[in-house]
Amino acid sequence: MDLALELLTATLTSPWVYLLIAVAAALDSLVPIVPSETLLITAATFAATGQPHPAGLVLAAAGGALLGDLAAHLVGRFASSGMGRLRRWTRIAELLDSARTGFSRRGGSVLIAGRFVPGGRSLATIGSGLLGIPLRMFLLWDGIGSLAWALYSTVIGLIGGTIFEDRPLLGVAVGIGIALAVTGSAELVRRLLRGRPRRLTRSSRRFDDLRGRNVMMEEMSQTHVWYVSYGSNMARDRLACYLQGGRPPGAKVTYPGARDSTLPRAEAGIELPGTIYFAGESKVWGGGMAFYDHSVSGPTPAKAYLITAEQFADVAAQEMHRSPEPDSPLERLVFDLPVGSSHSVGPGGYETLLILDDADGVPMVTFTAAHGSADTEHTQPQEPYLAMLRTGIAEVRAASELPLPAAAQV
Repeated sequence: MDLALELLTATLTSPWVYLLIAVAAALDSLVPIVPSETLLITAATFAATGQPHPAGLVLAAAGGALLGDLAAHLVGRFASSGMGRLRRWTRIAELLDSARTGFSRRGGSVLIAGRFVPGGRSLATIGSGLLGIPLRMFLLWDGIGSLAWALYSTVIGLIGGTIFEDRPLLGVAVGIGIALAVTGSAELVRRLLRGRPRRLTRSSRRFDDLRGRNVMMEEMSQTHVWYVSYGSNMARDRLACYLQGGRPPGAKVTYPGARDSTLPRAEAGIELPGTIYFAGESKVWGGGMAFYDHSVSGPTPAKAYLITAEQFADVAAQEMHRSPEPDSPLERLVFDLPVGSSHSVGPGGYETLLILDDADGVPMVTFTAAHGSADTEHTQPQEPYLAMLRTGIAEVRAASELPLPAAAQV
């Protein structure tokens, strides 16, 4: 025991301990089994005697954690191009949905919270890359989280080392015990809150429920739109093919993707006051296509995505079987048309733009056919298309219960 204590003391009081802490913290983001927090608490327990220096431990741990988190974020970005294929595995799909839910609820602050949740840091950092969180935003929030985690763990170790100055191993045990108790209590509270019965809410939201929250909306009022989908694009992986390129399962067309492949900043399950009908012959799925008629009583489930006007123009172009092009008139048209108006850019399906409403100055737009439900022959949709619609409707019901960013919260 004395020999082991001497070896541990020699290691943790050596100048190399800072490098050891930094490497462990960096690896922990990609390999969650690395005990970086335990190692940091142990080193901080010995730091109560003055060596190593507590400030050095904090800087080493925070720097290493940020570097490792950045690597995990970049892994997520690299993998985002194949996200549709990754979702075929149920566990990965659950992790992606969990990450999307976290960022929808708390934005970048989920990176701070993830630092203190077992396994949460990997989910948050890789998920932020998969979801296209901007690098500057990632570095800001993750830097704060890494520093907070390093301070927290170092202080816990110092407490144990100060109380048991003459018995460092007991101080280590107390420090680790405190950390486990805090983490366990937080997890217990989280589970209890999640298990509390919640009042039943509507499975979808009227689109005017997106109003009333003007946080960050002013800066988006001339750059972003709420693209409202009532068809297959209610399924987020289907929309991702329009943004990032690819072919949806069961489709006959491969899409080039948008000029800006960033995924939507937010999404909401909503409810339109009209109905959908099926008509024509889809080049993508075969069989009838879904169109929206706001003059017929509804309601109709739909999904609203917060994307740039440029992305909306590129999605619309691909819906019209055209290639996305710079300086599309739609990029300005969506801001120039009044609420409740429509504008046809061509005779085909999905070539009539509808301005449904606005949410604090951000237009809510969709596209449909120029004809209405009563003006054309209805046709039967094919099963692959219906399967995609069922997926989208299920997501609408799930999304309608998710707290959204302040820009879209009810």
